[in-house]
Amino acid sequence: MARFCKQCSIDIFGEDFKELAGITTEEDWKSGMAAVVICEGCGSIQVDPDGNCVSAGCLEACKPGHGMPWLSDGGGHEQNSI
Repeated sequence: MARFCKQCSIDIFGEDFKELAGITTEEDWKSGMAAVVICEGCGSIQVDPDGNCVSAGCLEACKPGHGMPWLSDGGGHEQNSI
């Protein structure tokens, strides 16, 4: 089954179906980690708890809503995969 990040879902279907939301937990996100998933629009990416693409190198990186910023704790988080 095809799955889409938040922005690809909005771009393609006109609404966010939250297909990749919740894969990265809030706890992991706050620890600077994000799950690696496959979005049918972006390719292999990492997502935040809301299903936003947070990978700067995604296939749609030049478009709004893709490559969203990671959390910052002042010193910044290292980006890790879970």
